[in-house]
Amino acid sequence: MKHARRFLTPILWSGALLALLPSAASACAVCMGATSKTGPAINGAIFLMLGFVASILGAVGVFAYNLAKRERSPLPPHAELSQMMTAQEDTK
Repeated sequence: MKHARRFLTPILWSGALLALLPSAASACAVCMGATSKTGPAINGAIFLMLGFVASILGAVGVFAYNLAKRERSPLPPHAELSQMMTAQEDTK
């Protein structure tokens, strides 16, 4: 807990300082609405990166769903036979 507090305290102070000094945290001219072709390109890059994150999260969700579905399915016959044989050997 002390390690986390030592790590988070400077971050929280930095965030509070930026909140109190909004002129230090202002955006660049491109983000603030400059009329150039860079703004739409940056927006496209941001949405592309968000799409990558969403697709990775979706793939993790599909993988978790398939694991849960496979867990509920019955055992294949060879695995069931193997479990029965090891259970019989344990009782001897």
